[in-house]
Amino acid sequence: MTLDQFDASVKTMLTSVTTMTLATSVDGRPWATDVYFAANGYELVFFSSAASRHCQNLLANSACAATVHPPAASWREIKGLQMEGMAEPVASVEATAHAFMVYFAKFPFARDLTLNPLELAKKAFEVSAHVFRPARIRYIDNALGFGTRFAIRLENGVPVGPPERERAADR
Repeated sequence: MTLDQFDASVKTMLTSVTTMTLATSVDGRPWATDVYFAANGYELVFFSSAASRHCQNLLANSACAATVHPPAASWREIKGLQMEGMAEPVASVEATAHAFMVYFAKFPFARDLTLNPLELAKKAFEVSAHVFRPARIRYIDNALGFGTRFAIRLENGVPVGPPERERAADR
């Protein structure tokens, strides 16, 4: 698989699937939760309550993992992304505005919150924008053969080298 093919497969997945499972851990206690996300390149933007367990975990330990996959009715249809990286709240006003733009582009229904300024003001204090930045992405596609997996490493959101096919011993 070439980098262009890998990139196209990953971007198709990130565009077509609406939720990711975010896995966090603190003090040896793992936690996973599903969140809506929108992709900005390889970075994944999501909004969550600062009081939620996963956001509290991220404040203590920003290292995390995420999966993105469509439903599959048989093993032949299994495909998806397994990612490891870091997630953190978006810090600046400009970055938050950009996060909203990326999110609204994927989820136009979320714009309805902006129609009621009072409701928007309430929600603004309850949720905050976060970004997941993968350091490694593994693409799985059983349509290419059972257990077919390709992986890339990323530095600052840019692939480092071509995708590598993983062998069973690498998993």
